Amino acid sequence: MLIVGMACTSSSVVASQSWKRALPLPESSQEAVIVTNAVINQSGSEECLRGKFSNAILRLANSCYVSGHSSTACKLASEIPGQDRELSMGETIATSEILIDLLGDSEISH
Repeated sequence: MLIVGMACTSSSVVASQSWKRALPLPESSQEAVIVTNAVINQSGSEECLRGKFSNAILRLANSCYVSGHSSTACKLASEIPGQDRELSMGETIATSEILIDLLGDSEISH
């Protein structure tokens, strides 16, 4: 019982400190650009693209949070993971198109 308790505690400690592993904002922005382009061009299976999109958005939101940046792209990235449902592929493509425009116009992508 003690071992299980320790495993749960150490997992929550690791999870609570995941922000320390945030990518630098320009790097997470570039990753988001690459992934959103892949989504827009439908360069892969729907499942793969949606997974990569979700991961890239989480990394971008985390990087924005850690750096204290509050651009429109950061706000959008921060809103997506908090939704009650998963985005459809159509919504993922539409969101990618918006995000690519925001990241292209943003100082964080440079």
